[in-house]
This record gives sequence, C-alpha cells and structure tokens, in this order.
Amino acid sequence: MYFDALTLAAVADELRATILGGRIQRVLLTGPLSIGMEVYAQRQRWHLLASAHPQWARVHLVRGRLTRGVEQATPLLLLLRKYVLGGRIVALEQPPLERILSISIVKALDMRNRDLALLEDPLDLIDDTNELNSTEPDLADEANLFRCELVIEPQDRRSNIMLVSDDNLILESVKRVTPRMSSRVVMPRQVYELPPPIAKRDPAQATAAGMAALAAAKQPDLARALVAHYRGVSPQVAREVIFRALGQSTAQASDELPHYSLAARLRAIFSDPPAPCMVGPADAPTAYAPYALHHLAPAPPVASMSAALEDYYAAREQLTDHNQRRTALTQQLGAARERIVRQQEQLRSELAKADELEQLRWEGEMIFAFLHTLAPGQSQLLVEGRSIGLDPHISPVEQAQMRFRRYDKAKSARAGLPERITATENRLAGLDELVAFLQISDDYAQIEVLAQEAEELGYLQEHPDPVTARRKKKPARLRPLQLISSDGWMIHVGRSAKQNEEVTFRIGRPDDLWLHARGIAGAHVIIRCDGREPPSATLEAAAGLAAYFSAGRAANVVEIDICRRAQVRKRPGGPSGLVFYHAEYSLRAAPRAPW
Repeated sequence: MYFDALTLAAVADELRATILGGRIQRVLLTGPLSIGMEVYAQRQRWHLLASAHPQWARVHLVRGRLTRGVEQATPLLLLLRKYVLGGRIVALEQPPLERILSISIVKALDMRNRDLALLEDPLDLIDDTNELNSTEPDLADEANLFRCELVIEPQDRRSNIMLVSDDNLILESVKRVTPRMSSRVVMPRQVYELPPPIAKRDPAQATAAGMAALAAAKQPDLARALVAHYRGVSPQVAREVIFRALGQSTAQASDELPHYSLAARLRAIFSDPPAPCMVGPADAPTAYAPYALHHLAPAPPVASMSAALEDYYAAREQLTDHNQRRTALTQQLGAARERIVRQQEQLRSELAKADELEQLRWEGEMIFAFLHTLAPGQSQLLVEGRSIGLDPHISPVEQAQMRFRRYDKAKSARAGLPERITATENRLAGLDELVAFLQISDDYAQIEVLAQEAEELGYLQEHPDPVTARRKKKPARLRPLQLISSDGWMIHVGRSAKQNEEVTFRIGRPDDLWLHARGIAGAHVIIRCDGREPPSATLEAAAGLAAYFSAGRAANVVEIDICRRAQVRKRPGGPSGLVFYHAEYSLRAAPRAPW
C-alpha cells in the first residue's frame, strides 16, 4: 500500500480544516520513529500522529488519545517540548506532488521556560492533569516570537520527521543521516534542503500526446510507464487510471490505446476533490485511497482520509511491532542462554577437578604411610607403580600437610556443585520453554506477558534504572485459554510458564486428563473430566491444541503424551511450569488452532 502524494494532499486538507490555528497542548513519542501531538482547536482536542516507519510511514489524525511508546526522553522530544509545546499552528504546506508536509508553529519566547517548569519529572510528559495553561502568544509581537517548522516526509525507507528552525537549520530529527549515508545530510545544525526534484511530467496537465509518447518508452507495462513519467503517480493510481479508461487494471503501452481518455482520467484523479474510500472489512482493510477505487470495488466511502489511514495501519503496525518486539526478546533471551551455558560449563569444569582433589588426598596419605622409608633430601616416592613428587628442601610431614590443606580448601569450594549444576539445567529448561512460547505467540499482549515473566524469573533485566522501572506499566495478567469442545467438555490451555503451572496445579484436578507434547516445550492442557473418559473428538481437539501451542507447531503431526493430572509432579528446584510425569499413553495429533 502506498502513502502517496494524493493521500498526503487529502490529509493536509483535513488538517487545515481541523487543527490550523490550534494550540499544541501535548507532545510525545509514540514509538522510536513516530511522534504524537494533541492540538486544541475549534473548542475540541485533536490527536495528530506522524510516523517515519520504513513500511508504514504516514501522518494523519487519530480518534483516540495517543500513548507514549518510548520511556527515555530523546533529544528530539526535549526540543519539541521547548519549541513546539504550547505553540500555535499557523500554516500547513505541501509542495505540489511531493510527500512532504510542513507544519509551521509559532511560540512566544517567554513561554519556553515557563512551560518546561511544569514538568517536575524530566522523564514526564504533559497529560490531562498537567496541561499547559500559559498565556496565549501575541502573534503581532514579532520580536517575542519563535518560529519553527515540523517537517514530515513519509517517503518509505527515506521517511523522516525533522524540527527545523526559522533560519532553515535542522534542530533535530527522528533519523539522523550522515554524509556517508546520503548526499542529503540530516543532522543538527545542518541546512534543511528539500529532496532533489525529479524530472517528470505534471499529471494535472496530462495530454493525449504525452500518453502516446509512452508507447516509445522502454517500459512496455503501461502502469509502470505512468509511474516512471508522471510525478506523484503511485502504482495504485496508475492501475486506477488504466481501469477507468480501459475497463481493466493492466495493459501494455501501445499506439492503439485511447490516449485522450487515459489523459482525461489521470487529470481527473489529480484535480477532483478528495473522496476517501477503503477496501475490505473495517477490522482488516486491504487498501485505501483519497479517490474512488473502481478497480478494487467494492470500495465504500469513509468519513475522512485520516479514519481510513488509522483503520488500515492499526493492525499492520501492531503486527510489525509485535514481530520486532518478539525478535528483540528472542535475541535478549539468546544472550541470557549463552551466559547460563557458560556458567554451566564452568561448574562442570570445577566438578571435573574432583579426580585431581582425590589425587592430593591420596598423596598426603601415602607420604604419611611411608614416612619411615623416606630419606632426607629424597625427591620421589614410588607407591604401587605411581610416582609422588617430593620437594627435597621441605620435610615430608610438611609436604603431606600442605596437600591436605589444599584438598580441604578445594573440597569446600566445590561443595554444592552438583546442586548448582542441576539448578543451571533447570534454568536452561525453563528458558528454552519460554523461548518456545515466544516463537508461537501471535498476540502482542501475550509477548509482553512473556517478557514480564522473563524479567521476574531473572533471565533478563530490561529496566535497570529504578525510575524507569517504576514508570513502566506492567502488562495485564492473562488467564489461561479456556475452550469448550464440540462435545461440551471444558479444555484449559497454558500459554506461558506461569499459565502452565496454573493450569496443572490450580485448575486441574487429580482425575482430570493432562496432555503435553512429547520431548519439546509447549503448553500444559487439561481436560476437565473428573475421572471420566472424554469422547474421542474432545481428546483429539485437546491433543491438537497441545500440538499447536508447542515448539512443534510447524510439523504435520506431533506426539502427545496423556496421563492423569495426579501423575504430574513439579520438578524440584525448577522454575514455573517444569514438571515430571509418567505418560499412560500417547497419540499423534495435527496442530489445531483455537476455535
């Protein structure tokens, strides 16, 4: 999907009709590459979101209140508070056919320190209980005004958001671009420059002759030719123009096409007033546009371009965030696993030295046993074909005592090593189970629950700063999955270590059936049966759930162990969810998603 120049133009029109002249009451970072602003205009609050995400870059109004997604105050956020918070939006401009939106903001110079003084906590953001009530800036007093521009460039991988001063110097940006990265440098105190112009035709001035010239171009596909030769034309716009003129969305450039009709349709799309529409269901739209999408019909109209954008990107950005969050957590847990493995190897290495300790004890005992045979200055003692080295300058008694002291010291040092090795094995097993659940998590909230469990179990410390840790909101506690089979039997499924423990030892009763994927990490599944035998359909459904919520989800079939809950025991000293059990029988089941 393309956030193209036409879409940005429609959004700009909406912003002029809503927030132009409004006062910025709140600024925040909704994510590492996005910012949010609350603007009070026309006696109501408007919430503006701007994102420089490489896939979902955009700018539009949102209906709900924005929440922050970055804990630390970044340089950009601090400058936004200083120069933008409390300011008034006086202009919104979009260069013709460009994906650039410039928001001009004016703020009184004497307001800056007063506004920042309201922030008692330097990490805090303005919220409903701490909004600005400063005196309105006098726009006629030019000497007391600071002007700046918030420049938003939703241009896919090159997307950026920049705060630019009135003398056209970049103050800060969401992404910094160094000279080694691009000839268009985006760094603090650098002059802001518009992207270099592209030598293409103006689609609003399209002519039949210009369309006919596309037949001589090296690009035979008509849609690609339109994109390559006309400014602001995205692939979706090109397909819509072709469909309106030819009745189909694809065609080859040739001299026999209705060039006049193609030019007229292209001019109409760029000159007609915006008519936002959306394709697909409201909860999972597949396309949007600021014009009627005939080639993707049905495409019902929507109330505004911002509403269409919000609905389209909500699910997609959440999915992207959830994948990024899962990847980051997997990397952190992988590093934690490496640390535990190193610790385990060190413990085993220390345990392997037990034979050397026994050698010390044996040598001390033999020196005492054969003390009467040792001559002064003797350097070697032979016992049963084994040689014991002696120091001719130290008496044999002292040498034997030295060996016993070294033995006692090393023996106390290795006391408890087997138990510590077992503890590391349990931690590794718990960590592997956590990673397995993380890989099969399809929900952002579930991933956050697993992250919280990882912190509580000591596998990672994401928030070492106590101030930040206090401010971090803990995810809501999720209950185990509860389903009813087609036969009316209750099935409980754990989707994390703590949920597994809850399912097995709090929800499950001794006579209930307990299921788990054999030999791999996965969910504990309970069939509430109170000693009865469940129907085969219920048993197969529960086994399918145990396979689906396991590390074997991608397999065609998974071996599932089944026993009574009474035969399941907690692993001594192990973390939550690790158990021992004796399987009564097993069956092979295909992974089955929850119904």
